[in-house]
Amino acid sequence: MKETTIHVLERPQLRDPVFIEGLPGIGLVGKLAAEHLIQELQAVKFAELYSPHFMHQVLIKRGSIVELMKNEFYYWKNPDEKGRDIIIITGDQQVAPTDSPGHYEVVGKMLDFVSEFGVREIITMGGYQVPELQGEPRVLAAVTHEELIQHYQEKLKDCQVEVIWREDEGGAIVGAAGLLLGMGKLRSMYGISLLGESLGYIVDAKSAKSVLLAVTKVLGLEIDMTALEERAKETEEILRKVQEMQRAMLEQQMPPSTQEEEDRGYL
Repeated sequence: MKETTIHVLERPQLRDPVFIEGLPGIGLVGKLAAEHLIQELQAVKFAELYSPHFMHQVLIKRGSIVELMKNEFYYWKNPDEKGRDIIIITGDQQVAPTDSPGHYEVVGKMLDFVSEFGVREIITMGGYQVPELQGEPRVLAAVTHEELIQHYQEKLKDCQVEVIWREDEGGAIVGAAGLLLGMGKLRSMYGISLLGESLGYIVDAKSAKSVLLAVTKVLGLEIDMTALEERAKETEEILRKVQEMQRAMLEQQMPPSTQEEEDRGYL
């Protein structure tokens, strides 16, 4: 395999589809959100993407069966005749951060493929690493065109989570979540990136739920979040244990006060 290839299983007829990305990244936020969306919509797999830019290994599946690393495309047909269909991509991994040409090739192949089905709008999902979390994870938003801010703000105005629109010029979106929008913009596509706050070092279902709530508002969909909420509870329990360990470690590192120092304090 010398270049990224897409193995097509079927070619569905889709109505003005929205392309949604949820690949592994910080806290696996995008991947968890995409997998839950696929499950709840009962989306159908119709293509697989393979690339020599993926890690040089195979995955061992149940029954000791090996499979190449891959990303998968799914589609969902909206039962509403006036509604839009959806294409979702998720999978095993993204290209290594140090392989910039690989990122551009893989994302270019994705865009080539979904453009065949008439995709104009792209929504990317992922995590945004923060040093600490207070309360529910917020969702940071970025768009391809300035005039879209009001459009998406209107869709997200009743969202259950806080959506942050940054006014400064700092920051970056690394990987497919950023490049799909940047490269798509050059192809007259448009869209939004929705990134959930996450500590980054745990599988963060709580942040994935926040992101998916925002995405469903943009899409005008209602889906059952029960399974993701259960995983979010597991996330909270893991975070609680991590915080307890951190507090214990800090207490151990603090030098104990001696009796002599205490006595000296009274002089």
